[in-house]
Amino acid sequence: MSWSLPEGTAASGVSFGSFGELLQGALPDGEDFLVTLPIERHAVAHFYRSDESETLEVCPRWKTKSQRLAQSLLRKYGESGGGQLFLASEIPCGKGLSSSSADLVATARAIEAHLGFELPVDELCRSLSEVEPTDGVMFSESVAYFHVKGALLERLGFLPQVEVLSLDEGGQIETLEYHRRGAAHYSLEEKRRFREMLDRIRRGFQRGDLHAVGEVSTTSAYVNQRFNRKKYLDLMHAVCEQTGGAGLITTHSGTCLGILYDRTEADHAARCERAQAELRPYGQVEVYTALKAPMRPPSTLDWSSFDRT
Repeated sequence: MSWSLPEGTAASGVSFGSFGELLQGALPDGEDFLVTLPIERHAVAHFYRSDESETLEVCPRWKTKSQRLAQSLLRKYGESGGGQLFLASEIPCGKGLSSSSADLVATARAIEAHLGFELPVDELCRSLSEVEPTDGVMFSESVAYFHVKGALLERLGFLPQVEVLSLDEGGQIETLEYHRRGAAHYSLEEKRRFREMLDRIRRGFQRGDLHAVGEVSTTSAYVNQRFNRKKYLDLMHAVCEQTGGAGLITTHSGTCLGILYDRTEADHAARCERAQAELRPYGQVEVYTALKAPMRPPSTLDWSSFDRT
């Protein structure tokens, strides 16, 4: 059931999503990590404090992860009483686009606005990881992030020229269930390879070389096939090569595959349209744009069309 905001003043927060991961794996020391690609799709949270109730209600009611996070942060900073937390999002759920992580980060930002200060970033990361393994969408740029323990590995920068042509193979995957299965197990040799891939993607960001980033991302997509198989991966790869894409990107724990394009190239629109026509028979096709700059304030975001159910 959809909701409407009550009267009164809300403390608000916003987050964006990430199109899966440019790279996901584990390092030789055993730490699981991923590399984000922030996209221009958002989640917003509005928190109304109440002294009349000890209960914190959340709307929609099923977003209990955000409810738990808000309760935990309020208790930690000595806030008594309850309130209402309202969440809306334009990020599809269960697709690997960081919808859950974005809800949590938007919630944390709303609680920060209520408290009147920003949480230390390491504390924020840990708080989110206590709810579930969380993508690094508290950082506007692409980052290498330890998503299980909740810690930043390194900031990599922006890829503002990127568009992702996405093919959704259908269905949904729930983040906690995916990690509960212990889906990804890597050999020591694979972990050494992931370290080398991380070095390569770092250099690609430093040079602004989307094709170098895309090579790593394509390899990561193929490695992930034995954990979360995408039936159209080879098709996407062929379309990518035929239309001059820079590489593939996958939602390692989701249902979407993407082709990375440089939208500043002169013939980009025609190539992207050709790719869309090739892929439409196989699933839901959509275009996502990479985040170009740090997050805007919630007040500047038109969220009237966001899903509130």
